[in-house]
Amino acid sequence: MTKRRKIATWVTLGLALPAASYTGTSVVFYAWLSAAAPDRWPPERAALWAYSALALTALFLSLFIYCVVSLIKDANKSYRSERNAT
Repeated sequence: MTKRRKIATWVTLGLALPAASYTGTSVVFYAWLSAAAPDRWPPERAALWAYSALALTALFLSLFIYCVVSLIKDANKSYRSERNAT
């Protein structure tokens, strides 16, 4: 893994988890809005926003897991090549 890609992976890893928690909180918030103010937030509208936030949560969690796996693979690869070189 190049240095530039490794930096981008670390930055993405650092941003993906807060983004996933923000969108996960949004799922709960939009569902609560539907129950708290049904005249202002009809169930269809709140459901659209809640499911969109849920999809974004899944996307960000997937991105987080991908970054963790990529960094672990790279660390194992460099460890193996360092170990075989000596």
